Amino acid sequence: MVMSYYNPRKWISPDDQLIPDVENKLITDKRAYSVQSGTGKSFKPPSSIELTVVIKETKETLRLIEWEDRQGKLSIELTSIDNIFRKGHFNQDWHHNPNGNNIRPPHHIHFPTEKYPKLDRKPTYAYPVESENDYLNALSKFCNDTNIELRYASIPLLRR
Repeated sequence: MVMSYYNPRKWISPDDQLIPDVENKLITDKRAYSVQSGTGKSFKPPSSIELTVVIKETKETLRLIEWEDRQGKLSIELTSIDNIFRKGHFNQDWHHNPNGNNIRPPHHIHFPTEKYPKLDRKPTYAYPVESENDYLNALSKFCNDTNIELRYASIPLLRR
């Protein structure tokens, strides 16, 4: 699969802007790796995975985590120590963007803007995504939209 960057600009109000530092990190090529031995396990059955993501150009390290709750709702976050860059919700309900655009279920990815920079609070912007309902397809779609190459990570087949 060819990695790419999804530009969510069309989903925000004209008087708001994407955060340049965040989007520059997402545009660049990144690789996901299993969490290094001794620091924990990448695969935490049956419902969680954690990967280290390295920005190729700057060698900055990010963290990607995915988990599934008991109702089958999947959440994915790409974070640094103090920022959430993207947050994916798969198999979830409607999302209501601050500008009035409603995102239909079941899948969407949140992104920060200058007016709404914190993805751990409401309101936030999101855009819809197409994906299968399972754990691995959601992870693959999220990584594709954020330009993360998964082939260097050891990802076991989950619940197959």
